[in-house]
Amino acid sequence: MPDFIPSVLVVEDSPTQAKLLSACLLQLGLPLVGPAATATDALALCATTWPALAIIDLSLAAGHDGVALAQELRQQGPLPLIFISATDDTVLLARARALQPLAVLPKPFTITSLRRMVELALYGHARTPLDWQTSSPAAATEYAASPWLFVRERDVLMRLAVADVTCVHTEQKHAVITLASGRRHSVRTPLAELLLSLPDTFAQVHRSWLVNLNYIEYVDPLAGVIRLPGAVEAPLGRTYRDELLRRLTLIS
Repeated sequence: MPDFIPSVLVVEDSPTQAKLLSACLLQLGLPLVGPAATATDALALCATTWPALAIIDLSLAAGHDGVALAQELRQQGPLPLIFISATDDTVLLARARALQPLAVLPKPFTITSLRRMVELALYGHARTPLDWQTSSPAAATEYAASPWLFVRERDVLMRLAVADVTCVHTEQKHAVITLASGRRHSVRTPLAELLLSLPDTFAQVHRSWLVNLNYIEYVDPLAGVIRLPGAVEAPLGRTYRDELLRRLTLIS
């Protein structure tokens, strides 16, 4: 029996953007549902083929915005969402985030960021290298052994080794990066965007938590708790539990 290949719904009323999205997904070997230019077209397509993921422009024409469409689709069944948008309408963006999408990608987005979010949505990890990584597999492996993040501390940029990061979680409007030493750094970068800058040793375990798999001390799937160094306890959401357990090396 052939492997199941997930399809992706694309809803975008700009022909140029629709073509770009379609080309990106086809390069990943993913079948398209659409692209649809209107909510009506999207609903008709989904009545025939239910997608594994929907990429929806927030600002659709014909008086039916992307959030309303996503809500209507979610009433028919579970559906992971990625919104794309050039809007600065704070009310619309707040409505979109209330649906807990995997990401809200601002236009113009990069092909790399889109590909990585699609891979995270469908496979639980990103296969596409970051923009700053070389196309040479050997060189990319060498570079990935010691990547760095830079965070702003007052008027200077502090270099952090990604390998020292145990977890990242959100507190109010900030993301907090915790190191193995116990030091914490607060940044304004959204969690979904930070995930794009981290290697595959990181996994999302809750809508507001990322953890470094190399630092997990124990996991209690029933209680929904992950223990990290420094007595840090991260919540384990039911949505993310099975994927986390799949990625851990289990010895019975």
